[in-house]
Amino acid sequence: MKIVPDQSCPVFVGDGSLERLQDFLVKKSKDSRIVLLHEKQAETLILPPLLDKVPVLAAAGRYVLDSTEPRKQLENLLPLWNAWSEDRLDRHTIVVLAGGGVLCDMGGLAASLFKRGMPFVNVPTTLLAMADASVGGKTAVDLGETKNLIGMFRRPMAVAVDPVFMETLPTSEYLSGMAEILKMQMIAERRFEPESIAPHFDKQAFSSDLMYFAVKEKARITRRDFQETGLRKTLNFGHTFGHAFESLALRRGTPIPHGYAVAYGMACELFLSCLCCGFDHERFTQANRLIRQKYGIFEYTPEDIPALASYMQNDKKNQGERELKPVLLARYGSCRHDIPVSPRMTWKVLEDYPFEDKKSK
Repeated sequence: MKIVPDQSCPVFVGDGSLERLQDFLVKKSKDSRIVLLHEKQAETLILPPLLDKVPVLAAAGRYVLDSTEPRKQLENLLPLWNAWSEDRLDRHTIVVLAGGGVLCDMGGLAASLFKRGMPFVNVPTTLLAMADASVGGKTAVDLGETKNLIGMFRRPMAVAVDPVFMETLPTSEYLSGMAEILKMQMIAERRFEPESIAPHFDKQAFSSDLMYFAVKEKARITRRDFQETGLRKTLNFGHTFGHAFESLALRRGTPIPHGYAVAYGMACELFLSCLCCGFDHERFTQANRLIRQKYGIFEYTPEDIPALASYMQNDKKNQGERELKPVLLARYGSCRHDIPVSPRMTWKVLEDYPFEDKKSK
């Protein structure tokens, strides 16, 4: 088990993280109440290992949240807040959040707003949440079909990233998390080669070193730029296009896993990097091939392009100007978040996707 510092928030990573969380909670809760908020859809998988390794939670009040993506709306927090009010939770109550990325996002926002802010702890139970949503202090819900438009920055008290929960992950959830691992490798590892990570898409071959690298790099970036004024924007690589794909899928009533959407978005933004930043086309081809092998492609028609372009224009990361500023790579480990991209160029990428034998010239 290793500890990654994220300002005042310790992130426990690896085997034994839950046991370390037990000690942390016992120390911090001497004069405070602890409650547990966990996701509805994986209750039987989450609670046995959690309560076994963090016995202080056995006596904690429990609350359940339906944290599927279609339910990631502000109004779905109202029953939770009503329950907290009836149970007289105060602003010193420690809320332990156990679940995937949507639970961490929603639960973190709920705790941050109730009584003007209760402390909370993230216990991510999916690979995606471990690598992304649980670390860095972002909380959010969607507004209609637009991703994460309502939210705030607020760090948890602590995060426990324990691989014990990975044992029960279905393949699609595992692959969704691997997209965020892949993203961190691309934006932070100058020596990255797609073939080096390919074997780890098999859950049995997963290396805890990949998780530690992803958490360490995300914490380093968010420590330097907590409220996303510059450097932190690089963590959005793949998300400008990816969120648009995710929003379109939600509108169709056929949601796709967040990590899959990010993977499709990374392919688009790497192609755009070839056009705008001189990213090596052969390296793009290698990465796009890996993404297609592991995630397939996102299916849409030319008639869907206006909707996709509109979703991107409404993305929360924009600053009101007509041009988008997706994260681009000059090479692996070298990001640009300040290059404006015209609607015409965005349209070209959407027309050329999935880049079968396409050239960037």
